[in-house]
Amino acid sequence: MRRILLLAILILVPICAIVAADDLTISAYSPMRVRSLSMGGTGTASARFGEVLYSNPALIDVDNQYFSIPSVSFSLYNVNKLVQPGGALDILLRGGEDEESLNRALNQLVNSIGPGEGEVASAQASLGFISGIMGLGLDMGVDVLSQGSGGESSTLMIDSSFALTLAMSLPVRISSDHSLSFGIAAHLDFRGFTIQDMDTPVALGGFTAGRLIDIFMEEDAVAGILNGLPVAFGFAIPIDIGVSYDWRDVLTLGLAMRNLNGRHYMQTYSGLNQLYYMLTGGYIGQDPPGEASQGASFTATSPFSLDFGIALSTPAGGVWDWIDISWAFDLVDLTGLFTEDWDSIGGWIGHMRTGLELRLMRTFELRAGINAGYLSFGFAFDFQIFKLDIAYATLEFGDALGDKLLDLLTISLKLGLDS
Repeated sequence: MRRILLLAILILVPICAIVAADDLTISAYSPMRVRSLSMGGTGTASARFGEVLYSNPALIDVDNQYFSIPSVSFSLYNVNKLVQPGGALDILLRGGEDEESLNRALNQLVNSIGPGEGEVASAQASLGFISGIMGLGLDMGVDVLSQGSGGESSTLMIDSSFALTLAMSLPVRISSDHSLSFGIAAHLDFRGFTIQDMDTPVALGGFTAGRLIDIFMEEDAVAGILNGLPVAFGFAIPIDIGVSYDWRDVLTLGLAMRNLNGRHYMQTYSGLNQLYYMLTGGYIGQDPPGEASQGASFTATSPFSLDFGIALSTPAGGVWDWIDISWAFDLVDLTGLFTEDWDSIGGWIGHMRTGLELRLMRTFELRAGINAGYLSFGFAFDFQIFKLDIAYATLEFGDALGDKLLDLLTISLKLGLDS
């Protein structure tokens, strides 16, 4: 069986994934999916409403309607350190609004950054609409990444995205109990991120974490960041293809090929302000010194992923209309699993995601999950036109399990309708 799976993957990958000697490898764009995060990162067979646009387009259900105007989320990493006595959040929550307290809080935030690659914070906003077999999404996001030895000497990098998504599904009714669905989603993804050098863009770059304090405290520091930090900007049109099988709305199987054609065509610029000038013809704040200049052109590739999921949920009708229980299990990146990690328990655990959701009275949702061996949980209040989602999870940012763990807290607010 393993040989058959391996052969299938080796056939699929050359067809679906573009492999080339690109200058830079970057992460695939995916907006924060709070429900998925709190359920251990599942979603290939269990995603609902707006999350199906980025998990598996085959899950678009002709019987459901979704409308979001808008949804916003904010994520903060290293939360456990920040809420400890004397931590950045502790200082701010105790009412420290003066300049000295803000300075202390920023120092604590900077000192909480650990060595290696990680993330500090992210913010996202999105609009979404799903009706019948069609779905449309508009997403904007900014991530602050970190790398280096930790603390003030860490390098902070900015990674931003603006994506337009068009998705559709094709349901095929086999019988009254069995159905298949095929889906496709195309994402027009504009991507911008800071780099080390505009002429040789071989790695992400940024500014030292110690300068974060100056940015908040000194106006001149902001101008220095806008004009002196090289950036790259470009676009890609990644495609997701999915298929799902459903039995009586109780059992769902899903398979999704994500981020096909994940090659971004990029152009470098000498600064953020120069990029803004090229896009709009104006500047942020005062005009930067010298001519706005472009540098090298290059390509950056984000990885392809083949994911499988299974989901079970309680049947509709009777008491189950008021108490809804769902369970989901995913195996992510089957390519990596069966070509590199199949022969170790740790390898399998690193590709596993599982989660539970309890939904009461169609209003309160309680979730828990395990993401690559680490716990996650969350809850939500759904008031039809307003929804509050909160998730807490621990994620692995290292090359192997246990290398670098970061906990994060995500809060999401949505105005819209789910039905």
